[in-house]
Amino acid sequence: MENRCPDCGKGLPRGVPAWTRQLVVAQVMTRDPVILGPEDSLATAVQVMRKHRIRRLPIVMGGALVGLLAEGDLKRAEPSTLSASQEEFDSIMENTQLSRIMIREPLTVTEETPLLEAVSTLQTTKFGALPVIRGGTLVGIVTDNDLLRALRELLEQGG
Repeated sequence: MENRCPDCGKGLPRGVPAWTRQLVVAQVMTRDPVILGPEDSLATAVQVMRKHRIRRLPIVMGGALVGLLAEGDLKRAEPSTLSASQEEFDSIMENTQLSRIMIREPLTVTEETPLLEAVSTLQTTKFGALPVIRGGTLVGIVTDNDLLRALRELLEQGG
């Protein structure tokens, strides 16, 4: 007999319990993520991302999410040390605000968003993260790494 999701009726792979369809973003997200403000510099973002070993930073102003900074966007904005002097490079990195390169109005989810929906969104958009909002306030972020961790935990439990 095939294992089926009780909500949608779709078949589930052998060993995957139907309750996994009930998982929501709150169960796997990173709570209280590292944030920066739109006025922070490219240099600050590089330092913070390296220090915390992260690839995405929610940009918050007055408690409200105003953008998202992805590592790829930051790298594209960095001047090349091959074509600029060190002084010019440092000046650009210190004086360019994140508001110039951040993703404005990023797609978001809530804590109650079904995990399957968040995964589908990340897969179709090719984004690596979705900020998690509660009442207009950032409460977390769900990243591709969070999803891999959740998958590993499910597999370790045997489904």
